[in-house]
Amino acid sequence: MSVEETSLPEGVQAELTAVLRENAELKDKYLRAAASIENARKQAERVAAARTQNRLQDLYLRLVEVVDNLERALAYSDDEDPLAPGVRATREQLLDVLRREGVTPIELAPGAPFDPEAQEAVETREGPVPEPTVAAVRQPGYTFEGRVLRPTRVAVVRPPRNEA
Repeated sequence: MSVEETSLPEGVQAELTAVLRENAELKDKYLRAAASIENARKQAERVAAARTQNRLQDLYLRLVEVVDNLERALAYSDDEDPLAPGVRATREQLLDVLRREGVTPIELAPGAPFDPEAQEAVETREGPVPEPTVAAVRQPGYTFEGRVLRPTRVAVVRPPRNEA
């Protein structure tokens, strides 16, 4: 039964209609405000998660640089160096921690096709290849949760340019 169908005095009926209309408007405003608050909460969660992800990536990238320094130290030491076993063990422990956190080295061997999405060419030269090919790995790359954290730095052999 609607307000118009009731047998209320005209003034009361008009007032009731106005109150019901205001109630509907206020309910609509409430629902919109509640939806806006929920959207703001979800956006804040996304921003916080992205900030955390970026900080983790920055931390892991700095730790990868520590691994690089340990590898450089090992490259300049000889078998007689009493510190080499400790440096090697520290490097392996750090790599293990990174692996457990989702940071994995990018496996790449010379002869693989050059992939600019996961590799950075630090040297190039021409050679008898049909497409750009990795000649040597200069510095290992790493991924974090399936995305490139640091590209593998490589020397690339590219096909000769056809100059006519």
